[in-house]
This record gives sequence, C-alpha cells and structure tokens, in this order.
Amino acid sequence: MFKKILFAFDGSATSLKASKYAIHLSVLEHSDLIFLHVIEHIKQGGVIGLRAKYGDVKLIEGYIRTRKKNAEKWVQPILKEATDKGIKARLDIVEDDGTSLVGVIVNYIEKNETDLVVIGTRGLSKFKRLLMGSVASGVINHSKCPVLLVK
Repeated sequence: MFKKILFAFDGSATSLKASKYAIHLSVLEHSDLIFLHVIEHIKQGGVIGLRAKYGDVKLIEGYIRTRKKNAEKWVQPILKEATDKGIKARLDIVEDDGTSLVGVIVNYIEKNETDLVVIGTRGLSKFKRLLMGSVASGVINHSKCPVLLVK
C-alpha cells in the first residue's frame, strides 16, 4: 500500500517518537523511507538575517552548514536503525526557499510521489495550534497523501 514513506523531522523529542512509527510502518510495508529535514529560511529581523541582507555570504554559508551537520548528527542513529532493519532509507536536507516550511514539505511530497507522511507534533490544543500555527497542521491540510501525526 505504501511504497514510499516520508518522515519529516525537526530534531525534537516528538520527532524521535514519530521516527519509531515511520520505521515500523516501513518494515511492515516493505517501503522506502525518506528522512526529510528543512532548514528554516533566515529571517530578516535577526542578526544573521540582517548580515545576510547586506551580503555576508560566509556567515550564511556557515549557518546553513551548521544546521545541516546538526540535522545529520541527530538523525544518524535513527537512519542506522532503519537500514539495520533492511529498509532502503535516505536522508534529504533541503533549505526553505523563503515561502514556508509547510510549502517546502508539501512540494517535496508531490515531487517525490510520497505515499505516506509521518510527522510529529507538540500536541498543542486545537485553539493554541490555530493561534500559533503548526507545520504538522499545515502538512495535514495541504498534503495530497495521508499523514500520520504522532504526539
């Protein structure tokens, strides 16, 4: 039923919990598993954003390189667990193009013909989620494939 499962992670404790579901389902379904991390766009209001605005390319490259290394370090044990169980798994780290994290994830889902998305949430109440926004909520609302949300 699911040939390709996407696990979108941010390095949180909830992501770690969601990874267990993604791996379990991949084993059951004999599906490929993609680990996806999106590096957030640098906001113009912060120090790094202001430096970016004025062309400090080395700082921006260092920021992105550090974020990638942190994501790789966090996911390596989980990726190894998946491959040790015979899952064909890969890691993709992409940069936010400035639109939104949700947009990047949803576009990735469509381009990679994903059959199921597994994503964690902080478990905020519906009221708080509406006020604050949520990547998981956005993916649920805009994805054309099923989404498994893990609290």
